[in-house]
Amino acid sequence: MRINVMGMFKAMLRIAHLMLLTMLLVGCQSLPGSKDSTVSMAALQGLLEKGSDALFTVNSLMMIQRDFDHGRIMQARARALDMDKSHRDYVKSQRFLKEKIEPARRQVFVHYLRAAKHREQQQRWAAAMWAYDQAKAVTIKPKKMAKKQAEMALKMRQLRFDKLLKQRRKEDAILLADVSAYESPKGVNPNDEVYGRMREHYNDLLDDRADRAFRESKRFLRKGLPEIAYVEIESYMRLQPDMVQGKKRFAEIRKQMPTRLSIAPVQQSRTQKGVLSNQRMIAPKDVTDKQVLAAIKSGDLIKAQQFAQVYRRNNGKDAEKLQAQVQRKVDNRAAALFEEGGSAFGKEKLDQAIASWHDAVALKPEKAEYQEALRRAKQLKERLSLLREQKADHISEDMMRDLE
Repeated sequence: MRINVMGMFKAMLRIAHLMLLTMLLVGCQSLPGSKDSTVSMAALQGLLEKGSDALFTVNSLMMIQRDFDHGRIMQARARALDMDKSHRDYVKSQRFLKEKIEPARRQVFVHYLRAAKHREQQQRWAAAMWAYDQAKAVTIKPKKMAKKQAEMALKMRQLRFDKLLKQRRKEDAILLADVSAYESPKGVNPNDEVYGRMREHYNDLLDDRADRAFRESKRFLRKGLPEIAYVEIESYMRLQPDMVQGKKRFAEIRKQMPTRLSIAPVQQSRTQKGVLSNQRMIAPKDVTDKQVLAAIKSGDLIKAQQFAQVYRRNNGKDAEKLQAQVQRKVDNRAAALFEEGGSAFGKEKLDQAIASWHDAVALKPEKAEYQEALRRAKQLKERLSLLREQKADHISEDMMRDLE
């Protein structure tokens, strides 16, 4: 039996064309409000009948314009630059590149570069780092922006390290200064049961703090934050100075510390012991289970979380169960808000998506997925806003050197 190889190849190619056209139609229909959403099935069927040349047209100029309209400037630029010179839409694509894409790219770049430099002058390192990252995404010379971004990241890490290390040293000094506070005073039996229990509780507090610091030092080291791990292990060694495992972890952390991050020397606190002790011993405000339930009922889950934590610290009845109930409510509500944001984003309702994702992050700030969704939505809104601006932005010679 002879097999018609050419016939089979043409049939397979036609099926592939049909599948691609179907995907294009679904994509167009899923984005209401887009200029490209007017493409009909009849139009696509007509393109199919015209063959691969027409299909290639859909997959080039139309895609370039679509990427541009949705803020994907560099993707649109790459498509235009990659187009073959023999393509029937090559001239149109290059004109679109010159008249639309490149001016928009420069405008967005200048916006973020100016914002980055302004925030750098204000020593807002995290904000400057983010702005340099955005500038890097739309420049044809990203290495320079990446270098500035890394510089801002280092400054931000140093600032965070300095503040946290200073605060931890201060807190530990307060706790250690009161180690002898629960020794029986003169006139009280040295083996007094009340003082003994108080002393035991205080020592347990120090041990728990040390254990938590040791665990956190490993966690932060694993996450690539050796300077924060240093804060934890220094605290552990202050509270448990003779432990071999602390010395080993300390050496491991010091080995991974970036050479450009400096460690502040230890300074003795000049604050009076009595004042520090009084500040530390202030008890949290009493909270009842009814207040926790009322906060849940009102929908204020953040307040409910705070109340439940205080209620648990005060050894309230069934505190663990109540806190678990609050946490379930928080998890469910945050997940629902995240889904609402995704649905709104799919319908190109950016403001609604941002609002939903913002509320989800407020409830579950530790969820990286929620944080990333909110960041991307805000970025897209800002870029689309820049592209809609009619007024041309002036570009200085200094910025042009950064651009080209």
